[in-house]
Amino acid sequence: MFNHIRQNGQMKILDERKDARKKLNEIQRIVATCKTMDCDFKASIDDVSSNGVFINTRRHLSIGQEIAMKFSFPKTKNIIMATGEIVRVSSKGVAVEFKILFKDKNYQPDIFELA
Repeated sequence: MFNHIRQNGQMKILDERKDARKKLNEIQRIVATCKTMDCDFKASIDDVSSNGVFINTRRHLSIGQEIAMKFSFPKTKNIIMATGEIVRVSSKGVAVEFKILFKDKNYQPDIFELA
């Protein structure tokens, strides 16, 4: 996922993701309803890709923890439900990699058309 290079004597990390990410701004605010084995909560989505999301939360969550979420994009109102695994934790929130992604049965959009 990440490559390292040495440039001018300093280590740099090149971010090489499988899928491009769409950064969401305050105008496009999307709130996900989330559920883990320990708690239910709501959190705003910071960025999204076809592989996962980064959600802003101060909750204590752990790498490897399973999470279910439901959200919709403002332009379409179509509900997207997903289950996933927390793959990164930071002071700002958590990165979730989708394991199963459920969309409306008659609607299969490109995720970037919606945001």
